[in-house]
Amino acid sequence: MSTTTVVPMLDLARSLKALADPTRLRLISIVAASDGQEACACDLTAPVGLSQPTVSHHLKVLTEAGFLSRTQRGTWAHFAIVPGALESVSELITGLTGLTAAATAGITEQVREVYASAALQLTDLSAESGASCCVPTDLGNGDVFGSSLYTAGEGSEIPEEAFLASLGCGNPTAVADLRAGETVLDLGSGGGIDVLLSARRVGPTGFAYGLDMTDEMLALARANAAKAGATNIEFIKGQMEDIPLADASIDVIISNCVINLSADKNAVVAEMFRVLKPGGRLGISDVVAENHLSESDRQERGSLTGCIAGALSNEEYLEALAAAGFVGASVEYTHEVAAEMHGAIVKASKPAAQAGCC
Repeated sequence: MSTTTVVPMLDLARSLKALADPTRLRLISIVAASDGQEACACDLTAPVGLSQPTVSHHLKVLTEAGFLSRTQRGTWAHFAIVPGALESVSELITGLTGLTAAATAGITEQVREVYASAALQLTDLSAESGASCCVPTDLGNGDVFGSSLYTAGEGSEIPEEAFLASLGCGNPTAVADLRAGETVLDLGSGGGIDVLLSARRVGPTGFAYGLDMTDEMLALARANAAKAGATNIEFIKGQMEDIPLADASIDVIISNCVINLSADKNAVVAEMFRVLKPGGRLGISDVVAENHLSESDRQERGSLTGCIAGALSNEEYLEALAAAGFVGASVEYTHEVAAEMHGAIVKASKPAAQAGCC
């Protein structure tokens, strides 16, 4: 990314941070309605219902961000909209839209390529080796990712290829409390280990879907399902930001170290909420950063395709789930995968349908 691109993005980030408060937006609106006249700070407390020190703080933030000009007149400061400031933010947002779309596509393709390579290694369809992603012990990545996080009993329940193809940071089927007859969706199903285990737990009256965007992984998963003789399973191609399933069709969503790879995690969370039935629940394993780590801190600790750089913090995860409508959300660390970053169990529920009256 060029310097000329980075600078406007930093400007936009500062501007949006300054505007990310309802009180500041209200103050901007009030000052803008003054028809070019300065607004006295003394007249801004009553409309927003806050004390003078609090209003002064918000006005200072808006001034430092370049939205307001400040003139001291006697005891009181007076404020006016800086000409062109709001228009500049609008232009930056418009320009960033195309850049964001290109960046998102690039991230998705990077992830797809790495996981396709991992699948090909396990199916002997490629001579390439040494792909670097959050791959299992069997592909050379220690004991914090992969099949080492499953029990020996679980490994004996499914084809060896599915067991070896585990690319996750946990064991979501162990925490999802699956019940007979339920319909389960695994986001980023890879070689199919969690779908196969889920299918066994929900039994013949239940069903397990696996969603993956990688043709090579889908081929591996379908071969593993055939070896296992599983009939209550379907692997479907698609992206978790746009799940190709009907509204309110799923009882439980599981995922194993995949949501951190998404370039649009809010879209993923919204889609999970959409496809879950009322009362449905999440049982997700993912990498989660401690709250004090900045985005750059996370990038220093590992790559995007290594399931580190793209991880949400504990607080960010809970905020995203709440914003989508989930309730009872929790994040529980299980083991450290990098300094101050953890494999974690993420749980939440979609509110149950309200009983009708009359």
